Amino acid sequence: MVDWRLSTDRLRCNKSFFGQERRDCVLIKSEHGHFFARLLHLFKVTVGTQTHALAYVKRYSRPSGPLRRKDKDLGLYRLQSRANRFEIVPLESVVRGALLVPDSDNPEECFVVDTVDGDMFLRMKTLIF
Repeated sequence: MVDWRLSTDRLRCNKSFFGQERRDCVLIKSEHGHFFARLLHLFKVTVGTQTHALAYVKRYSRPSGPLRRKDKDLGLYRLQSRANRFEIVPLESVVRGALLVPDSDNPEECFVVDTVDGDMFLRMKTLIF
């Protein structure tokens, strides 16, 4: 979004990445808009002569109800994971990696860090929150 040049975004989805589980988060574009998700499994499916790269993800969404005043005042983007929010998406729909930081008070919620780079900062301004 910043300079329109292609770049490599290395994403990890591994049960044992240097002895620790590593499952990166991503921003995904779907028919109904964008959403954030955590990569759980990557795989390929061959149908006839075509191979499709797919990802099994845990979807995050905005918490129900109005935005918390503290979040709005500080410019924070809070997301919530729900137990049954799993999807299979094509890897081509992954826009970029995303840094999500867990909320220490509520393990089911996290915050989007949009200050990592200019691209994420500008994207978050265009997404509806």
